[in-house]
Amino acid sequence: MGSKKYILLGLSALLFFGALSTQAGLTINYKGSVYVPLNNIAEYYGMTLSQKDPKRIQLKKTGYTLEFETNGRRCRINNTLLWLNHPARKIGWQWVIKEADFTKRIDPIARPYAFLKNAGSRVVVLDPGHGGKDLGAVSPRKVYEKLLVMDVAKRVRNQLQARGLTVHLTRDSDKTLSLSERTKKAARWNADIFVSLHADSAGRDAKGAGTFILSIPHCYSTHSYGKGTPSATKNPGNRFDLANAILGYRLQQNLVKATRQNDRGIKHARFKVLKEAPCPAALVEMAFITNPQEEALVIRASHREKIATGIANGIAAYLNDIKRAKK
Repeated sequence: MGSKKYILLGLSALLFFGALSTQAGLTINYKGSVYVPLNNIAEYYGMTLSQKDPKRIQLKKTGYTLEFETNGRRCRINNTLLWLNHPARKIGWQWVIKEADFTKRIDPIARPYAFLKNAGSRVVVLDPGHGGKDLGAVSPRKVYEKLLVMDVAKRVRNQLQARGLTVHLTRDSDKTLSLSERTKKAARWNADIFVSLHADSAGRDAKGAGTFILSIPHCYSTHSYGKGTPSATKNPGNRFDLANAILGYRLQQNLVKATRQNDRGIKHARFKVLKEAPCPAALVEMAFITNPQEEALVIRASHREKIATGIANGIAAYLNDIKRAKK
């Protein structure tokens, strides 16, 4: 998508208004779908819209920024990448996004205090992926994903416990654990947050960190966009769609900040641990261990500590959003 244009959207005003309603006047219907025009968002929040050249539309106020890729699904919120469910597109004279992308992704991230009043904040469950016979990804220098994520999970636990939080690990040794067992443990522990930890593999060139949250019903998963018909099933984890967006954003924002890795963004998927999660949940892909540079980094304890710091800070930022919402 490299040469595509972008739309820049300033969001600071979103922090000072009450809960958004996408009722009469804000949305438009077009060929059976509901969209939110960017100019309507600007008017609703008192932002200034300007078009300095044919390639860019700007809505600005001091503070937050959003950047949309025209005719594409990439969007940046304060420079953190979010993959939309549908491309931003032009209808007539105005640029629009799908209503679900605004109400279930962008708006919760922009105004978390409006959506987390009933969220729990006591128990964190960390889920080191794979284990036992399931090695996960294996790097050229024999870095095993199952061991890497266990090491990072223990570091995250230590950091969060130092902040006074109750933290459980779905596994604290190298043992095999089914996907359903992981979410069942979280339910038994009355988890308020569930974060599954993984590392990725995709050849030598792929690099960076990404965070997955559960796909919305009737919307594609990020990597299956345009293939067949998206699932209409509402999974148990979809009860937390709004909180999932906020948690995913905080994790990705802080992980990239701590490690300075390539930002692969907040994506959507129907992974079993996300579908069955009993609370707000996200799955973090912390690095590509098949990339020589990232393999060399994760071998170093100091870098694993940075990864842990980013994840712990992301969880802490989400918990801070909850505190603000309850005030």
